[in-house]
Amino acid sequence: GCRSALLTVMRDNNVVILVGETGSGKTTQVPQFLYEAGYSHPSCHGRRGRIGVTQPRRVAAVAMAERVAYELGGAAGEEVAHQVRYEKTVTDKCRIKFMTDGILLRELSADLLLSQYSVIVLDEAHERGLNTDILLGILSRVVALRAAPPAADDDDAQRSHPGPLKL
Repeated sequence: GCRSALLTVMRDNNVVILVGETGSGKTTQVPQFLYEAGYSHPSCHGRRGRIGVTQPRRVAAVAMAERVAYELGGAAGEEVAHQVRYEKTVTDKCRIKFMTDGILLRELSADLLLSQYSVIVLDEAHERGLNTDILLGILSRVVALRAAPPAADDDDAQRSHPGPLKL
């Protein structure tokens, strides 16, 4: 019932904190709303990257990827995939990627701007694990870096700039 309001808030803000009851759809419905609104679509400027969803536990990452894939009518590993330690179903077609906090930390070490993502959903952030706390600190800076547009006279930087990151 709050899909439209959520998408408006996401459009207008780079950082959104969503609080809801258990079973309200924060983990399963929000990524689908973002996907259906064009986030992660290759031709939408500023929304081209994947939707990344972190989970503190590997079992949750795998199970949620399978459920969201089922709800979107596809097979797990195609447009919706998961990556946990020692297991990865991600392909080039992947638009929503469920992963553990540790996987996202590892990706940050290789690409500080997380240029392959347009949205990162830090699920279960209230659990306050070490990985989640580190991610919150780093991602707050990544959001700021990606919000700043490149210099107007630098054409290469403008073409390669991934656009804003929604958190």
